[in-house]
This record gives sequence, C-alpha cells and structure tokens, in this order.
Amino acid sequence: MFVMPFFSFSITEPKLFLKKYNITENNLYFSKNTQLWKLIKKIPKSYINKLELEKRHFVKNIGKKILFCLPPNIGLGDAIEYASALKLVSESNLFEKLGVAFTGEFQFLFKDYFNLKNNFPYVIDNVDLDKFDTIFHLTLEIQSLINQKYSRSDICSEIISFFKIKDIKSKSIQKNKNCKIKKISVFPLSNSPIRTMPIEILIKLTSLLRKHFNIEVFLNQNSEISNLLYKKLINEDVNIIDPKNTEALISSIKKIEYGIFMDSGPLHVAKMFNKKGLLIETTVSSKILLGKYKMIKGIENTFSSFFCMAPCGLTDIFNHNNNHGCFDSLQIEKAKFKRDNYKNMISRGVKNHYKKFFFKPVGCLSSLNVQNIYNTIMKEVSICEES
Repeated sequence: MFVMPFFSFSITEPKLFLKKYNITENNLYFSKNTQLWKLIKKIPKSYINKLELEKRHFVKNIGKKILFCLPPNIGLGDAIEYASALKLVSESNLFEKLGVAFTGEFQFLFKDYFNLKNNFPYVIDNVDLDKFDTIFHLTLEIQSLINQKYSRSDICSEIISFFKIKDIKSKSIQKNKNCKIKKISVFPLSNSPIRTMPIEILIKLTSLLRKHFNIEVFLNQNSEISNLLYKKLINEDVNIIDPKNTEALISSIKKIEYGIFMDSGPLHVAKMFNKKGLLIETTVSSKILLGKYKMIKGIENTFSSFFCMAPCGLTDIFNHNNNHGCFDSLQIEKAKFKRDNYKNMISRGVKNHYKKFFFKPVGCLSSLNVQNIYNTIMKEVSICEES
C-alpha cells in the first residue's frame, strides 16, 4: 500500500512557485503535502539544505500541548468530520494547547467555522513544532482511520471515542415551519466516479423534477468528470452553478432550500447549516454519513453481487495488480481483502481510469432506480410543506 510522505526540508532560496506555502530560506519545515514534495524534488540540489522522509512515531504519553496531524489529500467531507471532532476535543479542555497541522486548502474551514484558529495549512516549522509536547498523527494512532479509502467509517465518532468524549451537539434541530420548496439543488459530483451520479440518471431525474421545481445543478470546471456532465446538461432546462472555490461552494450551500447529494463533501456542509435533502447511498453507508441527522433522508442502496453488497465502504476505485475498479467490477470478494487488511489495494494511477467508469458506472450506481428517488423526494417535500 502506497504511503504518502511525511517529510522535513530546508531550502536556501524560496522559489516563486513555492509562494503559497510561505516558506523562508534556511528554516526547517515539516509537511505531508504531496504536491510540495514533488516541487521540492525538482529544485536543484545546490538550493536544498535538507529533504528527508520522516518516520511517524507512536505517542507513548499524551501531554497537555497536542498537535494533531491530518492525513494528506483529504476531501471536503473528511475535513468537516476531522474539524467537528477536533472542535469537540478542544471544548473538552483535555489540553492546554491544541493545534492542527496540514489543513491545506481547508484552513479557513477549521478557523472560521470550527474556531480552530491554531492551525497550519501546508507546513509547520521546527519552532512551532517544539511548542507542542505531543505530535499526534491521527491515522497512525487511531487504527480505524487507517483504511478510510477502503472501509469508510464515521471519522468524527472514531476520534471522540478514542478520547472518551461525548458528542454534546444538539440532537433536536428545529425545523422551519411552512417551508414551501421552490428550488432543488443537485450535487451530482464526487472526487470519485463510484460516488458520482451517472449522467443518464441525472438527466431523467432533473427532467421529472423540473415539472414542479426550479432545478440547479452544482458542477466544478476543474473536474474532468464535471466537464463531461456539463456537455450532457448544456441543452437541459437546468441552472448550472460552478462555484469558483470551496469557500464559494460553502456559501452557496448555505442558501439552498433542498439538496440532493451523492458525496459527503456538500452533504456535510448542508448538515452544518441544518439543510433538508436526500442522500443517494452508493458505496458509503448513509447511516455513517448522516448519523443522527434527520433533516436529510438516505435512500438505501440494495445492490448486491457475489463479490460485494452495497454499501461496500469504498470511497474510490483501487488498483489491484494493475487492474482498476471496485470489488464487483474486478470480480474480487471484498471479504478476502478485509481479511488481508486491504494490503493489496493501492490508489496509485486510479485517476487515469475515472473516465472509463463515468461512461460505464459500477453496479451500485447503474442499479439506482430514478422513479424511486423521484417518489421519495416528492414525499419528503410534501411532508416538509405540511410540517
């Protein structure tokens, strides 16, 4: 299994292409950012004081000043789950000082939405690192977080359970009364093709819904899959929304009336703002993604084959002996990989095969029943308007 680097480095002259990382000359930094690792490796050796892979160490004794190190390359949904958990840890007063390292593009999210202001986006220097007596790598210390790509669980619950903290969030959310739903927002995209709504289903569903509602579909021009969806939707009578960045996406979700979700990113944002909607379950259990949240209903995925049963827990396709796919498409029993702790599954090179699975969706996607989804939405909307 490919492990992303945790590394240290020092350079004599910061290059222009490293500007966003706020690096100064001759300082020692630590990072998990894979893009930064690749960029530094391109710098001539004469400009590099140090570039070394670092070993992550288990914590023997947890102190009072803790730095939580996030895994690299997390998505929006995972970022919200980590931030939710670490906010609860912070509010528990277990620690005198709490920091979060490697928040990346989600630094604003941890700071502005979860009040975790002591966070480091891409790097942390040795001076700041020495201010903590405990360096806690989350996916090293908490075993259940190691294989999230292949067996998704509730990240927030795993972390607060480790620290024996109760979730003190309110379990009763006040519903808006007399809410007339006029617009439905559809979020068909995921970073993975196995959690992206197939185009045929998207077109059929929006065709049914626009008889009753204004429809907007959220896309992302930086995604190849999104651009494929756009070409198919261009002649449909829907409003296409393309937020310029994550902050704009979050601001847009804050204003929606009712959402249809495929992926955990927009879903978790909607939960932050107590929004109503529908989660179409694919590979990750709606029970895990929704938890105790009742304002978004999950549609159970009933797909099953000899090799797997939905939801299988995968968050993406994987590479097995240079063959790419999911358990069903590769005709491999999930139970076998689980027994081997997923050691023969890697993620390297999977993005080169996303287009294939967009045009030929995996079993749990192709088996989705549009009429069932439509009927559920109409029922849920009518219940909302009557409440």
